[in-house]
Amino acid sequence: MKNLKIIAILAFIIALIGAVLFLIYSFTLVWQAIAATIVALFLSLLVIIFIILAVYLWIKILILRRELNAYKMESDRLKVELQKCRNKSNEKKN
Repeated sequence: MKNLKIIAILAFIIALIGAVLFLIYSFTLVWQAIAATIVALFLSLLVIIFIILAVYLWIKILILRRELNAYKMESDRLKVELQKCRNKSNEKKN
């Protein structure tokens, strides 16, 4: 009877230690899953931000190219007018 009580107490202690170790292991698995989720969300957010930034910069480049072409055309027009003015000026001198 006495040996049975000792064996039961030892079995209870071993079971309690096993339960605590299992809870710690489960907690580490849950903690690891939470950490992985946080990292995945952070990286997804970064990817979305970079995609938005890329689209914004692409649109800005398109707008700048349009403006550049307009300024080039205006510059060419002004060059022609300047050349005409120079030709008139040279004709008056001669």
